[in-house]
Amino acid sequence: MRGKEYLRLFTGITLALAVFLAAFAAGGCGSRKGNWWGTGAREGGGEEDGVPREGLASLAYVSGDHVYLADLAEGEVRRLTSRPGAYADLAFSPHAGRIAATLVVGDAMPQLVVINVESGEVTDISWNNQDLWRAWSGAGVKPWYGTVSWANEKVLYATAVREESGRFRPCTVKVDLSMPSVEVVCEDARNPALDPGGSQLAYVRRPDDWDEAQGAWGVESPGDLVILDLKSGREREIKVTMDGVERGYVYEASFSPDGKHMAVVCLDEPDTALYYTDLEGRAYRALDFTGVSGRFGHPSFSPGGEWLLYHLASLGPSGENLGHKLKAAVTSEADSNARTLGEGRDPAFSPVPVAGQDLEDLERLLAGSGEGDEEAAVVEAMIAFVKRNAAPGLEFKIVNLAIRGNEAVGVAVCTNQRLESPLVIMRKGPQGWEGVDMGTGIEPPSWYPY
Repeated sequence: MRGKEYLRLFTGITLALAVFLAAFAAGGCGSRKGNWWGTGAREGGGEEDGVPREGLASLAYVSGDHVYLADLAEGEVRRLTSRPGAYADLAFSPHAGRIAATLVVGDAMPQLVVINVESGEVTDISWNNQDLWRAWSGAGVKPWYGTVSWANEKVLYATAVREESGRFRPCTVKVDLSMPSVEVVCEDARNPALDPGGSQLAYVRRPDDWDEAQGAWGVESPGDLVILDLKSGREREIKVTMDGVERGYVYEASFSPDGKHMAVVCLDEPDTALYYTDLEGRAYRALDFTGVSGRFGHPSFSPGGEWLLYHLASLGPSGENLGHKLKAAVTSEADSNARTLGEGRDPAFSPVPVAGQDLEDLERLLAGSGEGDEEAAVVEAMIAFVKRNAAPGLEFKIVNLAIRGNEAVGVAVCTNQRLESPLVIMRKGPQGWEGVDMGTGIEPPSWYPY
């Protein structure tokens, strides 16, 4: 299961990415409050009836088992979530006060959740929510992996699956949190993306000529790019072309903030390409290419559309994920201008504008110095605390780490002798993280998830 795979593969936050994000934030980008880039009315009511949208100028991304948030105005990088899990498919709400995501914990089915960007509180809006599970059950579908797109603060589009004869069939759904209701928009379709005006919904649909003998069409399969006019109900299939030559199937797409362009991840056999196109699929340029051992994902435009963030998944010989790299490309520059920024995945920009930075700035900032991320600081302090209270020569690693505010809990595993693994509790004080208690019989705080 993909949840297990993520939990196994991504067990730590990359210091380089945190340094880059913190430095980027400190560079004077944007402001704490700002107007949302889309002034046109979206489905369910424009600018909240004339009130400009305001929110946090920030960037969210996944690393390890958590979601991280970079406050671009305040120059802070913080871990947003306290409960570890396989988070993915991040998307800011129009007011930038919440982030939608898919979440897998252990062997459970995927949940669709929303995360408060101030408190980090995670709220399930699917099968664990007593107010919503009947809506999902009534529609005959369950949440699944795939992009999420908000229509307004109460309505979003997501990927779900319908189980038939032991097989999962992806479908695109509309989730209305106010009613509540779940409506299937299109069968055999996934990865919805709404345009800024809220009138067009793009998704990837199962091709009519898909050969089921080669495997069922599912979450990792490419397909036809379709744009649905939500007012008329008319669909039109988009063929991605470069210099008049048709390229291959599509994995996912996203609209630019001005609603005039798209970023399209396309199977350009045997490679995968990231194209910058118009709304008819005509490519202005290829922003990045990768071979059969890689796959692009989750393209997210900056609020002004100047550049694009996305991730590159490295694939093993059997198609398993071996890791993710966060990448960026300037949309107006020549082909293949992409740069690797560090480890991370599923990036999502807040819709609040950010100005004054270009890709060269990001590269310089990545090479700059900065404070380590909180998780790395906790691990270092925790290992030092354990060693001070253990016999000389013992080496340890920290597992099952969880941080909540100024308190952290983890388990210390000895790596060079067979010993019991004690629970370690830390608190953050004026001098940084300090040990509070350690032992195999102590009780962890009630919020500790393990």
